[in-house]
Amino acid sequence: MNGEAVLSNAPGERIVINDPESTLIAELRKRGPGRVMVCSGSNSVDANGGIRFISRALEAAGRELFRCRLKPEPSTSAVASLIQIIREEKPAAVIAIGGGSAMDAAKAAYLTAQSGWELADHFGVNRWSEACPDANPDRVICIPTTSGTGSEATPYSNIVDFGLGVKKLISERFLVPELALLIPELTASMPESVTRATGCDALAHAIEGFLNVGADGNHPDANDWAFRAIRLIAENLPAAIADGADAAARRNMAVAATLGGMVIRFKSTGLPHLASFSWFGKLEHGIAVAMLLPECWRYYLGNPAVAERTMLLAPVFPGATPEAVIASYRRFLDGIDVPAALRDCPAITPELLAATAKSGAQNKMKLENAPRPVPVEDSERILAEILQKTFTEIR
Repeated sequence: MNGEAVLSNAPGERIVINDPESTLIAELRKRGPGRVMVCSGSNSVDANGGIRFISRALEAAGRELFRCRLKPEPSTSAVASLIQIIREEKPAAVIAIGGGSAMDAAKAAYLTAQSGWELADHFGVNRWSEACPDANPDRVICIPTTSGTGSEATPYSNIVDFGLGVKKLISERFLVPELALLIPELTASMPESVTRATGCDALAHAIEGFLNVGADGNHPDANDWAFRAIRLIAENLPAAIADGADAAARRNMAVAATLGGMVIRFKSTGLPHLASFSWFGKLEHGIAVAMLLPECWRYYLGNPAVAERTMLLAPVFPGATPEAVIASYRRFLDGIDVPAALRDCPAITPELLAATAKSGAQNKMKLENAPRPVPVEDSERILAEILQKTFTEIR
């Protein structure tokens, strides 16, 4: 992680942590005519200095800023509004600064504005790049101010369809940012609850990817990224929660979250993400996936390769058996005050869990690509058992 670029797994892609301001100025000076569009949340980036950072860079580059503010959990209608603005304004660049919501919305909107398609046409896997492989769209410049989603390194955008009550996913190689800037200082103002939830999300990304033994061939460095992220989070998340001003902890968490994003680009998440995909507004996503992981992990142990891979995590989560490693992971969650059971989360009801188990069959790809595949015809029973254990059991 030394040097300017912390990510370079494809030509032209950079995630920069050293001297981000000079990097942004140089990038903006290369752009064609037009104003620069900045997508952000409502107020957090004003408080943490993010907008000041961008404004300084734009002034130095001789650029004018216009801003679009977004609510958490971006909806299809919010993204449609962004698409219209981009098509009318034709910005020289689009910068997304904030958490996953701002980055995902900007990525989806900029992609759609350039494709000429409707937003709905992009939901799915590589719809545009497969139809138009020679396309070369401009990409969003991402500046994360939380340390969790890893959206600055992924080809994913999650958008809420409130009409259907679900999140929809765009997975598209054209969404991977060509430039992202890590500025750990901007994460220092995150409250304890957000630090905990986003850190748990990053940890789940890294562990789920590490356990995804079936995808080991997708990138030679992905398991190394995952292990490094897991170790960094285990060593630094408690400190970041205890003292938000801990600069070393914040820097390490920023790097770990990006590593987690790099991992899930090549080794997808599994059942915890599948099960919690539409729990938005009911339980913080990071807390949900962290809580679901132990019972999903125990199911995965039915694959001997996962049991063997689990033991490689014993230096981080000590244990002499795979079950002991999982128990050690759960003790780590206890230490950062993650609830022990879903029954402790008021919005998570037995009725919701039953609906979640039933809907799992709709995501056949996720079931089949889990570290221990889940037969679609048996998915409701298996998911119901995992969810029930997570709801009631305290280990």
